[in-house]
Amino acid sequence: MAYTLYSWNTPNGQKVSIALEEAGADYRLIPVDISRGQQNSAEFRQRSPDAKIPVLVVPSQTPTVLFESGAILLYLARQFPTLHGSDEQDREQVVSWTFWQVGQLGPLIGQFGRFSGLSPVNDDAVSLLNTSVKRCFSVLETRLCDSVWLAGSRFTVADIASYPWVASPQSYLQRFSVEWRRDYPAVAAWADKITQRPAVLRALSSYLPD
Repeated sequence: MAYTLYSWNTPNGQKVSIALEEAGADYRLIPVDISRGQQNSAEFRQRSPDAKIPVLVVPSQTPTVLFESGAILLYLARQFPTLHGSDEQDREQVVSWTFWQVGQLGPLIGQFGRFSGLSPVNDDAVSLLNTSVKRCFSVLETRLCDSVWLAGSRFTVADIASYPWVASPQSYLQRFSVEWRRDYPAVAAWADKITQRPAVLRALSSYLPD
């Protein structure tokens, strides 16, 4: 039986698609168009109490429904060792960096994008959030200067969690043409390696119209 993924073409939605593709998992994608408010339907809210994508339904006699992208990634890491660290020390790093993304990088870039998109722009808020995002990029740069991947020598859900917020076309950084590559070359090299992975290309293209 296949997993069922309810999601949309956003950084948080892309995370789980990438992880499933990297794992070679059997799944079907059911788009939830958040631009049309489909996440607010009573049917979807039965699966996601906060009306947020993504949601993953795990097949079984009594299906398990998982919400929150970070929680889904860590679940998949436990099910598919290729997505997890190669030893206990690296696995602890996977958890730490995944939580760092959901608690720091993602929310800060998200708020930066929302305030940047206001009309008129709230310059004070954008300036403050821009400083916070740069701090996160400095954290990434320091880590990636010392480590091939965020959690060690293996590409894991820790990298999958952060990548869409940094470099997918739907990232606010790309949508508002924020220049970061020159100042963070290790992050740029890391992002480029991920962009070229076949599973990532498949996952990102899965949201495109037929």
